[in-house]
Amino acid sequence: MRVFVSAAVILSVLVSGCGSDSGTTTPTTSNNKSVDVFTLSSAFSPNFVQIAQGDTVRFNIVPAANGEGHDVTFDAKSGVPANIKVTLNGIIPRVFSTKGTFHYNCFVHPGMSGDIVVQ
Repeated sequence: MRVFVSAAVILSVLVSGCGSDSGTTTPTTSNNKSVDVFTLSSAFSPNFVQIAQGDTVRFNIVPAANGEGHDVTFDAKSGVPANIKVTLNGIIPRVFSTKGTFHYNCFVHPGMSGDIVVQ
């Protein structure tokens, strides 16, 4: 029993010695969150999202009732993430690192649009 405890103590000391050279550790957790937006036939749901700077919006794209895919095209402005080309199925994330209001459309389905407000 004593040999097992001693081995455990030695292993614990060795493992705790691994890591950064500064002697302190920094947590790797992030406060950033993800929000899901879904394509429902010819609408985004929800079509209005309010998030914090650095958060992610995940576009969950499925075909419309007629089998067509969807795109996500943002109005051109500084800080806007990349557009999403026409897609039939997939979850495509976009990180919003700039504050502002970002309007987007699905040009496959006229009138299908949404807004993301980044605070």
